[in-house]
Amino acid sequence: MLMAEFFISGFNIILPDVSRALSIPSGSQTWPASVFSLVTGAFLLPLGRVADIYGAYWVFTGGLVWFCVWNLVCGFVGDYRVLIVARALGGLGPAAFLPSTVMLVGKTYRPGPRKNLVFGLYCAFAPIGFFLGIIVGGTVTQLLTWRWYFWLGSVVLGLTCVMGFLTVPNDCEETRRENKGIRMDWWGVGTIVPGLMLLNFAITDGAHAPLGWKTPYIIATAVVGVVFLGAAFYVEGWVAEQPLLPFDLFQPKYMGRLTVSLFFAYGVFGIFLFYASLQ
Repeated sequence: MLMAEFFISGFNIILPDVSRALSIPSGSQTWPASVFSLVTGAFLLPLGRVADIYGAYWVFTGGLVWFCVWNLVCGFVGDYRVLIVARALGGLGPAAFLPSTVMLVGKTYRPGPRKNLVFGLYCAFAPIGFFLGIIVGGTVTQLLTWRWYFWLGSVVLGLTCVMGFLTVPNDCEETRRENKGIRMDWWGVGTIVPGLMLLNFAITDGAHAPLGWKTPYIIATAVVGVVFLGAAFYVEGWVAEQPLLPFDLFQPKYMGRLTVSLFFAYGVFGIFLFYASLQ
């Protein structure tokens, strides 16, 4: 959790230096910052289902290793297009280890004060990682180079990978035995993931396209993205036998209001963080 937030907040701090070093055009500066969170958010549900089917241990440790490798690559890139690709691929790491972490903690600890403490620590390290990323990002750009932001983070992730392999309990056999009937919702994956990706692409690139929101490819991707998300709504509600996003998730009182408020809060927050770093 700490490193996932570290690589979101701190990157916005080093972005001006990265843009100068790699000659990133102003219209493309949004992508290295936003593509990481976009990929992570789009693949959380599918990779969470993979953990349900095969066990959380290998999804957790594999996600950590994957995340470490691609952040190490980011520290060596010499072209901004490669940086965007590396940041996008790195986003698959948190999409794998964030949901599997919750599964592992839920299985490992019995209900009680100790389990509450562990979940409290897990949540607390989100803001700690967020502010640590800002501090480290500002420090390395002043004293070293922006590349050390990725290298230092990769060192911490490498140590975490080793500790994860050695200490995290392997639940794969137990999970495969208990969840034998769980299957991947491929219709959900095929509608939710492209819908989120296309609509977010249109929103992100619309301000920098040649004709703004009137640019044909912006209109096309926005429309197709909405169509995919509409199809996802129908699939998850009436077609999928084991939906990735079941509707009964929103049945508890105030869950719908909470979801809407979180949507607006994080949407505004991400925009503020990006533009504040460019001033």
